[in-house]
Amino acid sequence: MKKWLKILAKVFGVLVVLLIILFFLATSTIDTTPYFETQYYRNTIENIEEAVKNKTEAKGQLLAGFARTNITPKIVNGTPDPTKGEFNNIKMAGYGSGKIATSVHDSIFAKAIAVEVDNETVVLINADLVAIPEDVVIKVTENLKGKISREQLFFGATHTHSSIGNCMPGYVGKSFGGEYQPEVVEWLGQKFSALILQALEDKQPAQFSSGYVKVPNLVRNRIIGESGRLNDKLDLLSFIQENGIRATIGAFSAHATVIGTDNEQYTGDYPGYFQRHLEENGVDLALFFAGTVGSHSNKGIGEKFEKAKYIGETLADSARSALDKMEYLANMDLTAISSEIEIPNLQFLYISNRLRLSPYLGSKLMPKMNPIQVQGLKLNNLIWLALPYELSGEYGLDLKNALELQGYNSVLSSFNGQYLGYIVPQKYYYFDTYEARLMGWYGPSMGDYLMELNYKMANELTHTKL
Repeated sequence: MKKWLKILAKVFGVLVVLLIILFFLATSTIDTTPYFETQYYRNTIENIEEAVKNKTEAKGQLLAGFARTNITPKIVNGTPDPTKGEFNNIKMAGYGSGKIATSVHDSIFAKAIAVEVDNETVVLINADLVAIPEDVVIKVTENLKGKISREQLFFGATHTHSSIGNCMPGYVGKSFGGEYQPEVVEWLGQKFSALILQALEDKQPAQFSSGYVKVPNLVRNRIIGESGRLNDKLDLLSFIQENGIRATIGAFSAHATVIGTDNEQYTGDYPGYFQRHLEENGVDLALFFAGTVGSHSNKGIGEKFEKAKYIGETLADSARSALDKMEYLANMDLTAISSEIEIPNLQFLYISNRLRLSPYLGSKLMPKMNPIQVQGLKLNNLIWLALPYELSGEYGLDLKNALELQGYNSVLSSFNGQYLGYIVPQKYYYFDTYEARLMGWYGPSMGDYLMELNYKMANELTHTKL
């Protein structure tokens, strides 16, 4: 008996040692190295400075082209034809417990505005999706090679959580959008490519204006509630072609999560109501870009679709009042900058206040990350930063206020074809919140690092020191 007890004790001891070794291999302490002392920071600053030397600058008559395409999938019982948008099932993307889509409440769209000044072109592309999948952007870039470059394409999503899933690889992609289906990516890539070409073909002389209106009653700080700071601006861009056709872009910071996890119908959520209401009242093409949604949620009257309708149409009515007062110009001053940035190692998956999953294991849960793009655009007194993450409204508010003091309107849009999670102020990093603990993937310095880059991009576009 004593012999067996000794054997069991040895086996138990070996298991304990193995578990301790496994724990140390599987975890790492949070990296608190100041970002400005790191190599990734130095490399990124060099990249941006090189991008500034090669920035696009143009002045002259504005040409603008508009396009839209319906991207509502057809759910069929028989053999599907993905080239026609037919699929057997697609999971709603955005909620970890999302449902399979069974029907359509309201159609979902992708839309684009092509902008040309003195033969220099950029295209603003938006879709009723939770995010713009990187694989779709890669497919579009391949399809349009020789016609337009990735650096000329500014992507954004409405961030509705009741749209197309199954197009982001890896464990995280599967968790939030279902099993990866390459045929969905192929179909979306073709739809986006045709959309961009249609917008380019539609270019004609136009006028442009920008502005904003505050709508504080429709947004709330979801990290700390009523006491939290708010980016409550509905940012507006407006284009009018010489034939009278109008296109309007709205960007707002409230999460498009009015419609919850029990939903089984495709819907654009409140951004869908916003776009439809404008298009029913004098605007020919309306787009909605998710702004600094990293810490902000929606607020309104009613439940589910009634609430989504209230928020969307209230925003649209607010936009209409502002659009009537905006002054338009045909001559345009355009500047565009596109740069690659480097990021720190993953510090993904909360274990304790000191520990996260090791970068190696964390990388196995994430899709492969290609070179990360940040893009900046200046159209007269409008500054647009297209960002590959969900930026906190609190961070965004400071930059937007600084730009306004210099006479600039601004849009800080999320989901520019890649995804780095939530970017919230460092003061919230150790706070027990979804934004920081589950979706803060790169450590406590990530927010301040990215905001320095945002300020640098804005400074280069405006020739100021914000």
